[in-house]
Amino acid sequence: MKNHEFRNLPGYNIHVVSHFLQNIYNERLGEHGLTHAQSKVIFFLAKYGEQSQTELQNRLFIRPSSMNGIIESLLKHDRITKKASEKDKRTKLIALTDAGLDLKESITEIIETIEEQLTDGITEEEQKTVVSIMKRMQENMRPDCSRRDQE
Repeated sequence: MKNHEFRNLPGYNIHVVSHFLQNIYNERLGEHGLTHAQSKVIFFLAKYGEQSQTELQNRLFIRPSSMNGIIESLLKHDRITKKASEKDKRTKLIALTDAGLDLKESITEIIETIEEQLTDGITEEEQKTVVSIMKRMQENMRPDCSRRDQE
């Protein structure tokens, strides 16, 4: 592959957009003392309520060690609580505090502003097509135990 063709590859362009988005999210969320990953935890807790640390980890597609760091930081700033499940003491349940819940509106506004910037000049139909294609790409790249077992 020639160097000038590299810029026309889907994966390369997805990575560049992802990099730009990550930087913008971290800059804007940093104004609230949050990282992008921390804001996603707050968003999912606000949307789905109390849940196990493992459930959050799976929703975010991250490793346990990364999840632990995010949880510890949010605990340190009193944005979440963490307690053992009554059903299984090994399971840790995570919930938002009032301070964490107060951040949900700011996070939503930041997401909406960034999404508007991202999709400026792109029709609703084009956006639907992009999302559909991206979801198929996610499925293609998602680790799948059953797929590996069949090989």
